[in-house]
Amino acid sequence: MAWDHLLGNERGSGDSFPVDSATFFLTLVLVVVTALVVFGFTVPRALRNPGSAHRVALIHSGVALVLALPASWLGFPAVVAGGGISLGIEALAGAHRRLAVVAIVVGLLVIFFAIAATAFPPPDTD
Repeated sequence: MAWDHLLGNERGSGDSFPVDSATFFLTLVLVVVTALVVFGFTVPRALRNPGSAHRVALIHSGVALVLALPASWLGFPAVVAGGGISLGIEALAGAHRRLAVVAIVVGLLVIFFAIAATAFPPPDTD
């Protein structure tokens, strides 16, 4: 994303530097705020109450899946999925192992989808 938005994606002198820095920095702020909320608030809070870790892991992974459909290339769905994966791994030691595995698998699917969407973006038709 930094390459496209800061350096440009056209060969030659067709791109001016920076191409779209506002979009890049707005997305960067969105990802950082999401990471602070997920890993600074919701994950630690769920870890203090181990009985609810599986439930919060499923919520994180489900929200990440919903967010990944329209915005997988922005990065913040992968951060939310990372919260679901980390809580799912922690919940594996509890009584709800199947739900923890579901949260981990859904989170990993979102991560793989985000990687694929970033590595193979749709062609630019402008």
